[in-house]
Amino acid sequence: MNPIDLIDRYIAEVGKDLPRKTRLDIEAEILSAIEDMLTERSQKTGKPVDEKMTVEILKDYGAPRKVAASYQPERFVIGPRLFSSFLTVVKVILPIVAIIVLVKLGVSLGQIELTFENIFKAVFLAIADLLGTTFMALGGIIVLFAIVQRVLPEFTNKSVEWDPYTLPEATPRNRVETGITLLEIFGAGLAIVLFNFFPQLINFGYFANRQWWIPFTSLETNSAWSTTILSQAFLGYLPALTILWFLTILLDVTLLARSHWETWTRWSAFGLKFITIVLAGIMLAGPALVNISTEALIAAGFPNPQAAKLIENFAEQGAIVALVITIITSLVTAIRLIIRLTGRNLSPTLEKFAHP
Repeated sequence: MNPIDLIDRYIAEVGKDLPRKTRLDIEAEILSAIEDMLTERSQKTGKPVDEKMTVEILKDYGAPRKVAASYQPERFVIGPRLFSSFLTVVKVILPIVAIIVLVKLGVSLGQIELTFENIFKAVFLAIADLLGTTFMALGGIIVLFAIVQRVLPEFTNKSVEWDPYTLPEATPRNRVETGITLLEIFGAGLAIVLFNFFPQLINFGYFANRQWWIPFTSLETNSAWSTTILSQAFLGYLPALTILWFLTILLDVTLLARSHWETWTRWSAFGLKFITIVLAGIMLAGPALVNISTEALIAAGFPNPQAAKLIENFAEQGAIVALVITIITSLVTAIRLIIRLTGRNLSPTLEKFAHP
């Protein structure tokens, strides 16, 4: 075969996988490199360029797809820089999904006659629910990480001008924990969507035949009593909570973009934590945030008034405990931020709590 024909076929094969905008320039560069290699080999061996020599040079240069790939940045849905953070978020989210499904399975088993057929059906539906919910959660997490991979310069392969003077202080306390930050974005985004657009999914109900349904299932129309768990008092706080969640996402995106903590981002985080503490305190001192009534349960035919009162108290105390935990964790984080801002080192005890 004619050596020139071999080279033309090789370059054409490489060109199939090259970007259209730069294809001609890269093909010309490869042709020039191959010609130089052939000339050098011919002078070194004292032999004229022939088919055998051309084949050897093309083998040395590399397979067409490998050569084409060397002219393009590596492409990832989630790249190596983000993969460990992705695993961190998955390890947090998936156990939560499993716990929710197990609770729903337990409630379902408590409502049915425990025959083999009924148990098998309940377990089968729980497994289907687990798989469906898991895929939905993973899909949301993958989309979030894919967006970060494509948008933020730190995680892309785009060449950007870099200034050594922008290097942060060489201490772990200034490093942004990517996994924790993305988990916070995921949680805040989920809260905005769920509470603002799908509050009906956070529901609770009792049937006259002594059966229940629990949150994140479809509301029934033939029940004796049903309600969304969220009270009107909680819905009154929702605009402020939505703004707080949105600002949290905005700050977290900024932290990911800058990759390290700075004075102004710490002050911003402190401000958000202070607002969180104040808002949680107001909610704690205000009316009940859940809408589960002993009277409504009894009117619906619930057989045990004491158990109905216990359910109401459990729901109310659960909301109170959640608010107290929010206040404590936000306070610890705020104290840590202040210590960081004053330039002091944290004690090992405080280091175990919230990130900067």
